[in-house]
Amino acid sequence: MRRVALTMAAVLLVGIGGWWSVRSAPEPARPGQTRVGAPEVAPGIGGADLAGERSGSAGGQSLPRFPDTVWRETATLNQRRFVTWSIDTRPGGRYLLQYVCLSPGELHIRVLRGVTGSWSKSVSCPGPFGSVQLVAAGDELSIGARRLNHRHVEIALQVVALSRPGS
Repeated sequence: MRRVALTMAAVLLVGIGGWWSVRSAPEPARPGQTRVGAPEVAPGIGGADLAGERSGSAGGQSLPRFPDTVWRETATLNQRRFVTWSIDTRPGGRYLLQYVCLSPGELHIRVLRGVTGSWSKSVSCPGPFGSVQLVAAGDELSIGARRLNHRHVEIALQVVALSRPGS
């Protein structure tokens, strides 16, 4: 009888774990068209409050301003754990991804596609300003941010064009 009860408990726990894993997994991004400089949060992705610079939040003021900034965004990852952005790029162009985490928590930032090499980094928040140089492999760059615990995390990101192919 004890063996049956333990087996039932194990099956129940595995079922709950599978349900939780499916519920917390990010949904796939849907393709979208953007113009250079226009951010797009992929439909169905996130649970992010996209503050951007429109609200005058601290995030918009935490990153340095450059004339060749092609995209800039501030988001709070809250209900869902994952959010993605798509930014138009020029193949072969060099870009600087800059990021800063503004509230307590843990965060993982990753370039999902569109660059010649892969890049990802886990960040403790609030943390220092960070940046990485990227070379565009196509005409679109996808960036993802995922919180690693249950705290709501505010992040500010921007992409700056360093050079354009042929210039």
